[in-house]
Amino acid sequence: MRCIQHSISSANGGEVNRHLSELGEPHLHLADLKLWVHGYQYRDVDDYWDGNWLNATAVCSENGATVLVRGAFIRTDEIQDWQHAVEKLLADLKGEATLECMEPEIAVTLRAKSLGAIEMEVRITPDQLTQEHRFIFAIDQSYLEPISSQCVRLLTAFPIRGS
Repeated sequence: MRCIQHSISSANGGEVNRHLSELGEPHLHLADLKLWVHGYQYRDVDDYWDGNWLNATAVCSENGATVLVRGAFIRTDEIQDWQHAVEKLLADLKGEATLECMEPEIAVTLRAKSLGAIEMEVRITPDQLTQEHRFIFAIDQSYLEPISSQCVRLLTAFPIRGS
């Protein structure tokens, strides 16, 4: 797996923005987190453990900082688990919904606060040994249905393989 981080600066910001615009619309977009899926890591493998890894690009930006990771760091079953947790969070408006990945490149936690407010915490790193990046966003419950729908569309395009 190869992951690359880019921090936008005047020197390379245009290059990163051009790369991201070439990817088209992200499959998942929540606040300033975007995720594109490029396909299964192993196209011809149908078993559960190897067949559900996805090649993806994720980027999170806020206040002059941008972190980008690429590689096979997320699985279809992790997206499905998050979608179910988001639906529960939407129904109860209490607790949290966490995208927990086996790989350390990305984790997203949505925490219910009072009056429909949601705290979104994104942990993203291209190199777990030398870097740690954390973004906090204030969103609200109106973001939950769209992210759930985006997860369903993504799983329709890339269904869970094997059992």
